[in-house]
Amino acid sequence: MISVASIATVLLMVRLVVAIAFGFSSFNKFKNLKKAAKQNEMPLPVMAFAATAEGAGALGLATGILGQYAALGLILIMIGTLSLHIFVWKSPYWAEKGGWEYDLMLLTFCSVIMVFGVGAFAL
Repeated sequence: MISVASIATVLLMVRLVVAIAFGFSSFNKFKNLKKAAKQNEMPLPVMAFAATAEGAGALGLATGILGQYAALGLILIMIGTLSLHIFVWKSPYWAEKGGWEYDLMLLTFCSVIMVFGVGAFAL
């Protein structure tokens, strides 16, 4: 039988993995915002918004404070990113070729957090 503690532990692990991924993504964008905007073919204000939203989402997931809302915001970002990959950049599925399966995985993890909540191990 699955215990409440094991479910809470798994949710914590998912939250922390997603928080680390988005935290590093936000940090790397802010290191050189102009370069990130150019590489992603986005206007600078849009890239600044995305980097800020990723950082805020990472903080929300790491602490569990408003974690489901953070997950929802990150889902919206990932839907936008997936749309760019598939419809604009015509990326293949595999990441080794610049694909989008990593983005799909993050969207899925955020969906798990949004549906099941942040778990018992949260602030």
